[in-house]
Amino acid sequence: MTITFLNRTEPKNGEVTIRITQDAGSILGEVTCPGGLAGSGTAAELDHDGALGVHQALASAIALAGKNGNRIGVIDAEGHWRPEWGDLVEENA
Repeated sequence: MTITFLNRTEPKNGEVTIRITQDAGSILGEVTCPGGLAGSGTAAELDHDGALGVHQALASAIALAGKNGNRIGVIDAEGHWRPEWGDLVEENA
């Protein structure tokens, strides 16, 4: 299964999305999913009230994307994305 990370400025309807931010020197991620997170068994479901560490958020988004088209929208307004997390591509690329 190949996951595609798509650069976004806002969430796209029907797509798993991770919003990446930084707080107190830590890179965080907040995951949203079509139909919500309930029953997903991911870290994003268990800690839905706050942002997760980026690695937990990425793992949650990847697990959810497997059931939602293998695409993850990434909102990273501050430019924290790292190449080791995967290729972040423009939708038309």
